[in-house]
Amino acid sequence: MRGRALPFTPTSPPPSRGRKKAAITRNSPPLVGGVRGGGSKRVLAYLVLVMMLLISPTCGRKADPFLPQKSTNARVVDLKGVWQGGYIELKGGIVDPDSAVTGSRVHYAIYPVAEPPCDGCPIEFQGFHAYGTEAVQEGRFFCKIPGAVKGNIYYFEVQLAGEKGVLGPPSNRVKVVVE
Repeated sequence: MRGRALPFTPTSPPPSRGRKKAAITRNSPPLVGGVRGGGSKRVLAYLVLVMMLLISPTCGRKADPFLPQKSTNARVVDLKGVWQGGYIELKGGIVDPDSAVTGSRVHYAIYPVAEPPCDGCPIEFQGFHAYGTEAVQEGRFFCKIPGAVKGNIYYFEVQLAGEKGVLGPPSNRVKVVVE
C-alpha cells in the first residue's frame, strides 16, 4: 500500500465529485441582486407598479353616454319686489326675450325680521314656485306671490325655463321686508 494515498483523512474534507455546491456563510453577500437584497425589492416594486396600471383605468361605474342638455340664455334682470298687502309683486326685464321661454321658477327664502341673515352670508332657498308663460309677456317678467306674512323677510331669485324645462341663469336676488 505504499504509493497509494488513502481516499481521505479524518482532518481533510472529502474530495468533491462533479459540481461543487456553493457554501453560504453568515457574512457572505447574497447571491442574487447585489448587496442587501435590492433585486428582490425591485421585483416587488415592478409587480406593484404593474398591478396599479392594470387596476387604475377602471372607474367603477359605467353608464350609457349622453348628450349635454341644452340651456336657455334668457334671464330676468333688474328684479324688484314690493309688498302689496297680502301678496308680493315681482317685476323685472328679460334679456334675450326671443328665446323660447316656457315658464319660470321663483326660488324663495323666509327669515323672521328679528333674526335676519348677515350681509354677505349665503342665503339658502327653502323652495320654489313654478309659473307658466303667463309670468313672461312682452319681454317683461311679472308675478304675484300670495301668502306673505307680516314680520318676515323674503328673498327671491328667478330662473326662466326653456324647452323641456331646462333652467337658465338666475336673476339678481331681491329682498322684501313685510312689516
